Amino acid sequence: RELAQALSGALPRASVRAMRSNPARSRVLATDGNTKAWALSDGGRELAQALSEALSCGDGAVTMTIFQDADGGVAREDDDVYVGLDVSKDAHVDVLDRVEMLVEVTLGDLVRIRRRVAAASLLENERLKIQDEIDAGLRCEFSLGYKAMQDLLMDGGAKVKHVQNVCDVDRVVVDARQRTIRIVGKDAREVARARDMLEVAHETIEAVPDLALRMIVGKGGAKVNDIQKRTGAHVSVSFDKNSVFVRGCPSAVKSAMILVKSCIKTYEVEHVEVTPETLDDVREELARLDMEWGGSNVHYVGGGRGNRGPRNGGRGGYGNRGD
Repeated sequence: RELAQALSGALPRASVRAMRSNPARSRVLATDGNTKAWALSDGGRELAQALSEALSCGDGAVTMTIFQDADGGVAREDDDVYVGLDVSKDAHVDVLDRVEMLVEVTLGDLVRIRRRVAAASLLENERLKIQDEIDAGLRCEFSLGYKAMQDLLMDGGAKVKHVQNVCDVDRVVVDARQRTIRIVGKDAREVARARDMLEVAHETIEAVPDLALRMIVGKGGAKVNDIQKRTGAHVSVSFDKNSVFVRGCPSAVKSAMILVKSCIKTYEVEHVEVTPETLDDVREELARLDMEWGGSNVHYVGGGRGNRGPRNGGRGGYGNRGD
């Protein structure tokens, strides 16, 4: 009986004033906004099911009704929702009091549970939204080293303000404590552009020979200064550690690394040790390939230069080059 009205699919109307006029045999409990919306969404079925255990302690003497107030005259969808409890005999008042207490406690627990569920759902939806925007390139997050963060905060964060002015992004969030930068925008290209201007990348090339380091530096530092000027990255050379350190925004570091590696490759090619025996081997291999594949205008196959073929006739010999 207590579930019959909920199973009908709509909440019935009843007078709260009338039910409260007989407190000996009836009780009326109000619901909060979340519980009201929950009850209206399915005609009170789930709410009635949630309260059924408390109602069962009435041993069948207590009737429960989930209803909307009808005292306002004209029925409206936003009328408050109540839980009504009543008994048919005065002898069951003690049972009614017990059920009322249990239903009231259960309603309070349901309110807290639904609030937490709603908050968890909202949080999960927000996380999914953020992850989708990260995947689409509309959000990004990256960390900076201590010095890089200090440099970024110099002059009242002038660099951050400059990036916001020149890049079409919604906001740049600087978390100085975590040394983290977060960028949000509506255009993935603009977000990537802002990141490239703020992020500091580091690359190191180790075990570089001294002569290669000197080639990278150049006369009076001309070469390394040219690399820095062309790319915008900071390039430092350590002869003690035989290493090259490159620092700057990601695109600048990538460009500088290409130029530095090109210098090292040039050094490696120019300083290949070639012995006389190696040169002889190279000459012999070139001659073999020339003979097999006809690398010259005159081909010597099967006899070398000692067998030049017939002198009179044939295009291959020296004697007659044609008519």
